[in-house]
Amino acid sequence: MKWILKVCVLSLFVVLSGFTQANQVTARLIAPVESVIPGDTLWFGLSLEITKGWNTYWKNAGSTGLPPSIELSDGQQSYDPELQFPVAKTKPFGGDVSLLTYGYTDVVLHPFQITVPLTASDQWSLSGEARWLVCRDICIPESQEVSISLPVVSSQLDVRRSRFGQQIDAARAAVPTDFPASVNFAGSQSVWISGLTEVAIQDVMPEGSGEVLGLIERVEPLGDGVLVTFDRVLNPSDYAAGHWVIGVESGGIRLPLDRSLAVPVIDKQNLSLGVVLIMALAGGLILNLMPCVFPVLSIKALSIAGKATKERRDVQQGAWLYTAGILATMLVLASIMVGLKAGGAQIGWGFQLQTPWFVGLLVYVFVILGLWLYGWVEFGMALSGVGQHLTEGHSGRAEFFTGVLAVVVATPCTAPFMGVAMGYTLTQPWWVTLIVFSTLGLGLALPMLAFAIRPQLANRLPRPGHWMIRLKQFLAFPILATAIWLLWVLVRQTSFDVLILILSGLLLFMFGIWLTKGEGRISNILGILIVITSLIAIPGVSQVTPASSEQTTLDVEAEPYASAALQARLNAGQSVFINMTADWCITCKVTEKRLLNTEAVDQLFNDNGIIRMTGDWTRYDPLITEYLNAFGRVGVPLYVVNHPGMEPIVLSQFPSFDELEQAITARSSL
Repeated sequence: MKWILKVCVLSLFVVLSGFTQANQVTARLIAPVESVIPGDTLWFGLSLEITKGWNTYWKNAGSTGLPPSIELSDGQQSYDPELQFPVAKTKPFGGDVSLLTYGYTDVVLHPFQITVPLTASDQWSLSGEARWLVCRDICIPESQEVSISLPVVSSQLDVRRSRFGQQIDAARAAVPTDFPASVNFAGSQSVWISGLTEVAIQDVMPEGSGEVLGLIERVEPLGDGVLVTFDRVLNPSDYAAGHWVIGVESGGIRLPLDRSLAVPVIDKQNLSLGVVLIMALAGGLILNLMPCVFPVLSIKALSIAGKATKERRDVQQGAWLYTAGILATMLVLASIMVGLKAGGAQIGWGFQLQTPWFVGLLVYVFVILGLWLYGWVEFGMALSGVGQHLTEGHSGRAEFFTGVLAVVVATPCTAPFMGVAMGYTLTQPWWVTLIVFSTLGLGLALPMLAFAIRPQLANRLPRPGHWMIRLKQFLAFPILATAIWLLWVLVRQTSFDVLILILSGLLLFMFGIWLTKGEGRISNILGILIVITSLIAIPGVSQVTPASSEQTTLDVEAEPYASAALQARLNAGQSVFINMTADWCITCKVTEKRLLNTEAVDQLFNDNGIIRMTGDWTRYDPLITEYLNAFGRVGVPLYVVNHPGMEPIVLSQFPSFDELEQAITARSSL
């Protein structure tokens, strides 16, 4: 793709060059001495004086551009000297931060070596052509004839240093030199440089042609080196083995990219594992109160109430199996995340709900559960393996799969303490991730686990009776409400066309179940076939074209999140409030309705000149995932207040108005 861009740009350059009358760069060939001795090797210089607002390029031009070159001859032999490149600077092409280039402005001197031939006599002359690409909003290929003539002498006593010698020495000193250190990737937007602790880093540039890193956002010490964070995601596979140049105050240093370099653990939370496990346990317990989990928890409550008059062993077994279902699903979920991250993917808590077909599957599940609870649907014998065995089945199937379902529907929600605990796993070994997720599952199962430890608690529940039928019917409504919410999420992920697909599939599904209740064998077989056919709608959801941005406009005026846009706002002296959210995140929507989208907060933002930015994680977005990970989070919500010249202020997952106001006014209180 980069080569296609360069070909297109260079083709435009050739056309534009025909309309350009005067060069934007003036070239000159300079020498360090006023006379030469045959056989001497000297450092010459190609000086390029650049018109204000224009730039030439480094040896790796970056996203677009070409480095300068020179061809010379002394009449007897030709020279193709290798130009040396002083430290360059990162510069957006035409002000577009998505196209970063490396180059020079004002003036640059490229040193190069040539050996004076032994046959030189009297006057030794060099002449040839220098070529370069000069850019501003457009780029123009330019060239100029250059020459120099020096007398030939036989004694060093006759050699005098020229007035350009000091300039050439300074240019050579500005060429990056090898440094005994290495660099390696550290996280999604950062690199770690070993051995640099007291050096002010101004730029980082790879030498590989076409390779680009980004604009530096911050530099912070880490271990015996420094962690450099950029404004964009870095994909390690985009960078070949080679050297990078580090721009510092006194010039530049050159060091290799070493993928085997051990990077220190980045623990931004500075928490112990014990504290994290307590937070995970508390987060899992609170998760039971979230609207996404409560409907499933209510199904389990019915099961416990129905067994209140049975033996304690039955109550105890059901509670243990419910816990086993939760823990098993949590471990599966954690293992998938560990495996995907090991493969380079960036995912977070609730990642499966970013997949439209999975959300469509959940719509089916909740609609069927709701209809079953109300009594509208009773599964026939032909479908008992799918229906009764998972909801009223023997040997604990119902208890186990209720636990599985609790975890699946819990992923859209994030309870207090969960964000920090989940974020802690980002920088920890795989086994720590499994332990933290298991502890979270233990907290989720804790209410029902109480019946496993003390089964006699079931005796305190009301006795079975007609009230259970009414309660079962009542619980169908929150289940169906959850299905409606999931359907809304699906529409936001795709388009309104998905309504026809899913609703038609559900209608076909219900028709198939009705046929299975027939007395004839043909009716049963046909019903099963129709049920299976109706499931085709689920994978078909992923083929629906996503809705346009106009269909997902925000309720409040906000800019879509972009790292470059955020940095541009901060550079302009503006404060920015970041809201990382998703349509499937109920926690996010509650906070937006009760706080963020209120008149009081709008007035607070207007009074303090705060810019809103919203990152929509409804569908998977690697840039938003990287932003979450940068703050030690693996899921939404995330609320961050950014003030120019200050560290970002991260709010709690359920911020109050006072907490938000304190963060917003932190800049004015300095």
